[in-house]
Amino acid sequence: MALLTPRERILRTLAYDKPDRLPVIYSPSAAGLYVHGRKLLDLFAHYPSDNSIAQAEVVYPPAETIDAAGRYHELKTDAWGTEWEYLIFGVAGHPWRYPINDWARADAFRFPELPAETGAEFEKHRAAVREKQQRYFVCEGWVSIFERLHALHPMDGLLMALATGEPGLLRFLDRLEHYWNQMIDYYLAVGLHAIWFADDWGTQQTSIISPEMFREIFRPMYARMFARVKQGGGRVFFHSCGYLGPIFDELLDLGIDLIWPQIGWFEGEPERMAMCKEREVAFYVHPDRQKLIPLGTPREIRDEIKRYAKLGHKLGGGMIFHVEMENDAPFENVKALVEAIDEFR
Repeated sequence: MALLTPRERILRTLAYDKPDRLPVIYSPSAAGLYVHGRKLLDLFAHYPSDNSIAQAEVVYPPAETIDAAGRYHELKTDAWGTEWEYLIFGVAGHPWRYPINDWARADAFRFPELPAETGAEFEKHRAAVREKQQRYFVCEGWVSIFERLHALHPMDGLLMALATGEPGLLRFLDRLEHYWNQMIDYYLAVGLHAIWFADDWGTQQTSIISPEMFREIFRPMYARMFARVKQGGGRVFFHSCGYLGPIFDELLDLGIDLIWPQIGWFEGEPERMAMCKEREVAFYVHPDRQKLIPLGTPREIRDEIKRYAKLGHKLGGGMIFHVEMENDAPFENVKALVEAIDEFR
C-alpha cells in the first residue's frame, strides 16, 4: 500500500483514523541552525518531515551585534512598537521598552497595518499556500491575546489591571479582538487549513490566572474568534506553554482541533490524552527540551520516543511529533531524537 501524502497523514491523524505513520513536524530555529549549521538541515533532509522546510537556511547574527569579547547583544523593535532585548542569537528576547505604559491612554495605540485581501501580495501569498497544499497541510498565524498584552505592557501592571477591571484595558481588549478578527478573515481568504492561536497560560506548577478570570474575560473572546475560524472552514490549533490545569478543559470545550502543550504536565496526566481522543483533539508531542533533549543520553531519548510512539499507535492517531532544535542540545542528542522518531513513528 502506498504511503499517504503528508497532508493526508495529518488529516487522518486529526481524526484519529489510524494514519500509516505518526506525523512529524520540524521547526528549525535560528538558534539551532546557528549552532549546528548545515548538518542539522542535512539531518532533516535525510529523514523528511510532514511539513515544508524547503526555505530554511543557516542564519548568522549581524556583525555589529557582536562585541570585542564575542558577546551577542541586539535591540529590535517589532511591528507593535515593543523594543526587545536579545542576549542569545536566535532565542526569544525580553521586552526592553513597552509602547503602552498607562492603560488609560491605550485608546491612542496604533495597531500594526493589516495585510490587504486584494492585490499582488495577497495573490502571491494565496498562490504559495495553494502550492503547498498539493502535498502539505498548511497552517499559519500566531493569534495571541494574553501574550500580546504583556508584550505591550509590563506583566505585573497587566495582572493588576485584569484583577481590578481597569476600563482602559477592557476597551483595549475590544480593539485587540477586532484586530485579530480582521487577521483571521485574511488567513481564511488566503485559504489556510488551520490558524495558530498562542497564549502561554501557565508556569511550571500552576496557571497564571484563575479559571474564573479566564472564563470572565478571555473565554468569550476565544469563543467568538474560534467560531469565526470554523464558520470560514478552518481549524483551530492552539499553542500554550506551562501548566494549563482547568484551562485545558476550557480549551477543549471551546472546540480547538489541536493542542501544542509542553509535554511534561500533559503526559503526566494520562486522562488528558484520553479526553483528547474523546473530543477528537489532536496534540503535539514536543519532547522535553528543558532536561531530556539537552541533558539526557541518546538512549534515554530513544526510549522516551519509543514510549510516546507506542501510545500514539494505541490511540490510533491524534499524536504529532514536534522537533524544534535550539542552541543547547548536543548534536548527538538531536540526531538520536530525529532517528528515533523516524524509527518508531
